[in-house]
Amino acid sequence: MDKKFENNLVKFFSLYKIVRYKKGDIILKPNQKNDYISFIKSGYVRVYTLSESKQEISMSFFKPMLYFTSIYAMTGEANRFYFEAITPVEMWSAPKEEFIDYCKKNPEVGTAVMNRVIKLFLNLVENTGKMLAGNSIAKVAMIITGVIDGKADFALTHKMIASLTGLTRETVTLQMLKLEKMKLIDNKNRKVTILNRIGLDKIIGR
Repeated sequence: MDKKFENNLVKFFSLYKIVRYKKGDIILKPNQKNDYISFIKSGYVRVYTLSESKQEISMSFFKPMLYFTSIYAMTGEANRFYFEAITPVEMWSAPKEEFIDYCKKNPEVGTAVMNRVIKLFLNLVENTGKMLAGNSIAKVAMIITGVIDGKADFALTHKMIASLTGLTRETVTLQMLKLEKMKLIDNKNRKVTILNRIGLDKIIGR
């Protein structure tokens, strides 16, 4: 995120009270009424939905909850996802009318927010296409590179990877072991470290 843009958002949202969530707390549920735009000060949130068989399907792990809540506020659409704190989270929430008014008075901020909403959407579409086309080991490698490149400091569990790829946890474990044997990653104490990024990119097909 551009530093000036981030500073402008922090300046606005810091006028509001910080809300804190523990790891595992559900911040927002599908169809839950929400009249606020939320901005994460610290921590990570997982966005997921449930399949007909009640299997969790993760859409994203991300820091700025701002973009999803902005979509619902500006379109009037009901929220369709679960938002779960996967680490302790500190978050500001501003009334959507006040945030929209702030964006109108500061058009450069409003434009930047919308540009990032569009980029988020395009990334989700691109990643979905790659997930559908890739084999099991390529899917696992793509999630590892995406999360680690994002400098996330939470434990990337096999369950999380399974929910992002649509694979079973057992299949994820097998593919992780293959990647370790190929010396492409290290996976000790539930902390994944990339040892050979070029090798992972070859598996993904980049």
